[in-house]
Amino acid sequence: MNIEKRIPVKQLKKFCYEVFTALGIPKNESEVIADSLVDANVMGVDSHGVTRLADYIGRLENGVIKNHTELTVLRETETTTLYDANNGWGQYAGKIAMENAIEKAKKYGSAFVGVSNSNHFGTASYFTRMAANAGCLGIAMTNTSPIMVAWGAKKPTLGTNPISIAVPSNNEPVILDMATSNVARGRINLAAKNGEEIPEGWAITEDGHDTTDAQEALDGFLLPFGSKGSGLSMMIDIMTGVMTGAMFGEHISQMYNDTRPQQLGHTFIVFDIESFMDLDTFKQRMDDRITQTVTSPPSAAHQKVYMPGEIEQIKREKSLKEGIVLTQAIYNELQELGHKYNISIEEYLTDASSK
Repeated sequence: MNIEKRIPVKQLKKFCYEVFTALGIPKNESEVIADSLVDANVMGVDSHGVTRLADYIGRLENGVIKNHTELTVLRETETTTLYDANNGWGQYAGKIAMENAIEKAKKYGSAFVGVSNSNHFGTASYFTRMAANAGCLGIAMTNTSPIMVAWGAKKPTLGTNPISIAVPSNNEPVILDMATSNVARGRINLAAKNGEEIPEGWAITEDGHDTTDAQEALDGFLLPFGSKGSGLSMMIDIMTGVMTGAMFGEHISQMYNDTRPQQLGHTFIVFDIESFMDLDTFKQRMDDRITQTVTSPPSAAHQKVYMPGEIEQIKREKSLKEGIVLTQAIYNELQELGHKYNISIEEYLTDASSK
């Protein structure tokens, strides 16, 4: 019997918020960061959830990231903005940037907003959902530490460089959120914390051999999802890093074992649906597009065909209703953090058991 801990979504957000504010992070920024982290757990993307809390705090305490975000506008036109996050929080900078992109797109039809000199911004879908809920098509991208090899290489010069695209529908937004590696590094980090093996094909060792050992993978490098993933990662790095003035490729410092600021770049692209057609008409057409997919006969290896983001939406609904289950390892980590800042996570939990 594996004893786990279950915590309501609002309570987990409150715990994270209290930890961040105890560190002197402004309340408005703490709310965004906590909401972003827990939102990842809500979708079942635990690799980008509260397991990152200790990593963020470690970087803050080591002076690698500032405890507040001062956004500076470097360049601006009617449809574009380039921000300098001044080594602040990626989640907060991303939220402001996406809000700016939505506002410009609503006025001019489309917008492209970049952020330089930033940090890890959580899940890309956190921002594209904002655009879809505003009746827009939203795209969010970021570059990351060079922990992935280019196709055919053994030296890492690419990040996992995720991209998310979201569109509105008559129900929940349809959201694609993907890394350009076979798997996000956070999943390997989570596996290592939980003492689990990883599938072959996720990563290679430092000397270029396949491995199923999570710690060996963390010491080694991630693999792209083929030559296409390698190429897409390269283009995202160009749009988020080279084009914004941020660091890119092998110039980016590592998130977990480097004392230098990362200076990451993000880009947010928004198209107002109403600039192309009536939003209700678009949603009706989306109904048809969704129906075509989900009613497709499944192959022998599958029981159902899903739209992008549909599985995460199912997990979201379950989490909001039943709470989020934390493994013992992650619970212990949060408990230790809470005690350090005189915040008791025990006050927020109810026990849950699973076989």
